[in-house]
Amino acid sequence: MNKNVRINFNLEVGEDGYPPVATERLWALPLANGNFEIDNIPFYVMKISSGDEVSAANEGAELFFRELVTPSGNSTFRLLLTDPKSSEVVRKYLTKIHCNSEFNQHVGVIAVEIPHNVDIHPFLEYIVASQERGELDIEESALRHEIN
Repeated sequence: MNKNVRINFNLEVGEDGYPPVATERLWALPLANGNFEIDNIPFYVMKISSGDEVSAANEGAELFFRELVTPSGNSTFRLLLTDPKSSEVVRKYLTKIHCNSEFNQHVGVIAVEIPHNVDIHPFLEYIVASQERGELDIEESALRHEIN
């Protein structure tokens, strides 16, 4: 049975100070072929979703991301909440429409995964309406669903 490991993803911090960290560490499961399957939803890493197969290299005692090998088909978005206290209500709705999420209370961000086998349209309708009401802003990280 494989144990989770951490893979470091180096981030480029913009002039505005975002993201607030230069490295994000994601959990991953080692695969028999020497690659890794991402096992959590990224808060800052772009173009990576849970379930993605990635390669990583040892640098010292730590693993560092090299490349995306096989995308999972899952999409990842981040919701920047106007009122972080609304996170429980938002996450409850996300669960109802079969989306996985994690909440970073320090920055008021919900990382959302839309599994490849879940219709993305209810999520998109919800975030557009919420954004129009001024409740959140949206950051697309990895859009892998077909949108018609």
